[in-house]
Amino acid sequence: MAAEAKYQASEEKYQASEAEQRVLQEKVGASDERIRALTAELDEEKGAHALARSELRVAEARLAKAEQALASREQEVGDARLRHSELEQELRGLERRAAYHEAREIEARENAQNAVKLFRRAETEAETPEAEAETPGAEAAVAVPEVTEVAPEATPIAAEAIEEVPAAGPTTPGTAEAEVVELEPSM
Repeated sequence: MAAEAKYQASEEKYQASEAEQRVLQEKVGASDERIRALTAELDEEKGAHALARSELRVAEARLAKAEQALASREQEVGDARLRHSELEQELRGLERRAAYHEAREIEARENAQNAVKLFRRAETEAETPEAEAETPGAEAAVAVPEVTEVAPEATPIAAEAIEEVPAAGPTTPGTAEAEVVELEPSM
């Protein structure tokens, strides 16, 4: 009986051992499933990481392209500023030249007006001695020297003014009309 009890104890141990083995095999199976799930998750993470790296490379390429475009734009802005500066200098030069020519035009206009005034005065004074000669007691002899002195001066000045006025050219559209009005004899 002792052998049977021993056998029974062995059989129970064997059964317990097999039950424990099944539990362990289930744990191993569960662990294998967990390993497969973690491996799949790791593979998924690797794919996501590779995709992120790819997107990073694309973003870096876009950034490099944008930086290159920015550098190009900055160069264009620098060139535009330089051109702007050159144009401002040219404009200041043109303004100085325009002011100079306008001053010359005003001077020529004044010279022409003075010449016309001198010429008219010379004509008036030339006519006056004839009228005074007809009226007794007039001092016609005094006016005659002035006429002879003014008339020779007026002729070259008038000729010079006439030459300068067309050469100067008007600075504004209304200036040419103003010159004509000012130079016409007043009646």
